[in-house]
Amino acid sequence: MTERHGRRILASVATALVLVTLLSLSSSAWATPAQTQLGQKSIPPVKTASKALVNAGDELVFRITFTAGPGTWHSVVVTDDIDPHLRIDWVTTTQGTGSWAGQLVTVDVGNVTAGTTVTIRIHCTVLDTVYEVAEIYNCALVEVEDPGLNYRTCAEIDIGREFIPELPSLLLLGSGLAGCAGYAGLRWRSRRG
Repeated sequence: MTERHGRRILASVATALVLVTLLSLSSSAWATPAQTQLGQKSIPPVKTASKALVNAGDELVFRITFTAGPGTWHSVVVTDDIDPHLRIDWVTTTQGTGSWAGQLVTVDVGNVTAGTTVTIRIHCTVLDTVYEVAEIYNCALVEVEDPGLNYRTCAEIDIGREFIPELPSLLLLGSGLAGCAGYAGLRWRSRRG
């Protein structure tokens, strides 16, 4: 009787596995992008910087990325007022056109269909005047006319400082190195002869 009972359990488990497989094949997980376009979720804009710590002369790239959804975003415009301690070298975008006047970058993205990801890159060079500030806090504004959305996204960059040790530290370091060199010389001479 236990062998019969075991076969029934095995048959039930096999049937359940077949049903689960059939149900998963008919689910929306296998739908094409055209079938799920209206169900796409938007990913809010995120602004990042290629470096968290910069010095004068460094290259810095700001990246602004977003995904439209659940429907099409119409008349999308991205503006970014770049810090005056940075020189804008060029702007690239995966959709639309980008330009700048002074320190204001404007990207006219246009209409973005649901599920489409747009990436904007602003390439800059850090100027010598950067040491006047402790950090750069820079924000971009993404405006969507329809459905009437406004997003603000920011990136923060710390400014590196060149370290110049004080005179007493240099003297201690120098005497320590000189002492080590003298000791090494004495050991070398004692082994040699």
